[in-house]
Amino acid sequence: MRIGVLGTARVVSYGLLQPAKATPPIQIAAVGSRSLDKAKAFAAQHGIDRTYGSYAELVGDASLDAVYIALPTAMHPAWIRRALDAGKHVLCEKPLAPNAGLAEALYGHARERNRVLQEGMHVRFMRKLQRQRELVAAGDFGKIVRIEACFRLPSIPMAPGDFRLDYQLGGGAGLDIGCYAAACLLYVAGENGEVTRARRRLAKPQVDRWIRAELRLSSGAHAVCECGFRGWYRRRLGVRVECERGFIDWDPAGLAYRHDGVVVKEPIQEIWTYQRQLDAFARRCRGESSYGPTPEDSVAAARLVDAMYTASGLALRQALETA
Repeated sequence: MRIGVLGTARVVSYGLLQPAKATPPIQIAAVGSRSLDKAKAFAAQHGIDRTYGSYAELVGDASLDAVYIALPTAMHPAWIRRALDAGKHVLCEKPLAPNAGLAEALYGHARERNRVLQEGMHVRFMRKLQRQRELVAAGDFGKIVRIEACFRLPSIPMAPGDFRLDYQLGGGAGLDIGCYAAACLLYVAGENGEVTRARRRLAKPQVDRWIRAELRLSSGAHAVCECGFRGWYRRRLGVRVECERGFIDWDPAGLAYRHDGVVVKEPIQEIWTYQRQLDAFARRCRGESSYGPTPEDSVAAARLVDAMYTASGLALRQALETA
């Protein structure tokens, strides 16, 4: 399967190029940038044969089976549609779109064209997350009383002009890292919920650097979804579930849980999440049964992020239509 890359962002290296080396059916065949010189430099560094000085030229390459999109979030919808219209399957870096309505429409567009569209939500391929969901779903811990998903990284490296700090390009912690928290929370809980209140801190007008939202799940359980990429808080990544007969929490080596008063630490050997994500995408493109998040999962997580923005008094991000 021949994949072309739209964009030369840092994530391309660890999110696609390195995993592709461990996925033999995948060949990274071309890269496109708005600057041909930049595309050529990137291609020379990573051993990619073909380069394009525009995104449109790459999307029009009939030899490509799929496109990987690593552009600012607000640009995703336009290039997803153009790639699908050109007959390409699409793996798009998270978040798929600036808001849930656009995400839902894009999945419909892919279905109409009989193409695969997958959001690059690599955390959903974590074995500890999947095991946590298994334990909750089995019912031995009882019903969920409280669940908290927190993805806080107080000092993510960003250049002054980073798109994540630009509202027009889809910036903000909610879309950048909050989509991880939302996706993990809903997956482990196995149910949706309603945001009841939210607090936020801003990096600049309309651009959040931290959001903490409280939810009531459909079962009545309490939930918290928190994210941040700038602030004086402690680094924290994980999901903690408190149930009627104990808790299940992330641990550096796997999971830690207490069941009927007995505390257990379960080591879990992780498999490279980006490689699993790429493998799942390739399987879907070949028409094989696959694994990982469904379009419905992605849209539900996007709706939660939208609700966090709305409850905190911020506007939803919109698509940037590009030529």
